[in-house]
Amino acid sequence: MLSEKGIYKMGGILLILISISTSFNSYKKYDAIFYGRDVIVPVLDIPISCKSSNKSVKAYFTFIYNGIEYSKNIKGEYCGLLERNKTVKLKINSDNSVFVYPNEKMTMQIISIVILFIIGILFLLKQNEI
Repeated sequence: MLSEKGIYKMGGILLILISISTSFNSYKKYDAIFYGRDVIVPVLDIPISCKSSNKSVKAYFTFIYNGIEYSKNIKGEYCGLLERNKTVKLKINSDNSVFVYPNEKMTMQIISIVILFIIGILFLLKQNEI
């Protein structure tokens, strides 16, 4: 059985590891947002209506780039555009693995990573006090 000190230590380490791994994964999105190049991709399919998308059912569209099929979540302001047009403008990162909308932001993602890291540090400090 883990002691209270052990629980804080394990929780702190886990939260720090999650925040670090998430930040590594977020770097590709950051690269696409700030340094990515614009591409226009053909829209292949919009499987469900944008209007039926909600918090539990996310709407995604499929598109093709360099002969490979990708999918991306549909942001609200792009719903009508995707239903009207056969192409959409996106930004792509340097290794062609992440696509973002031209005006996509990372603010909440960065805040979440920092909060997880800080809580992990606080857990580790708390276990030292016990």
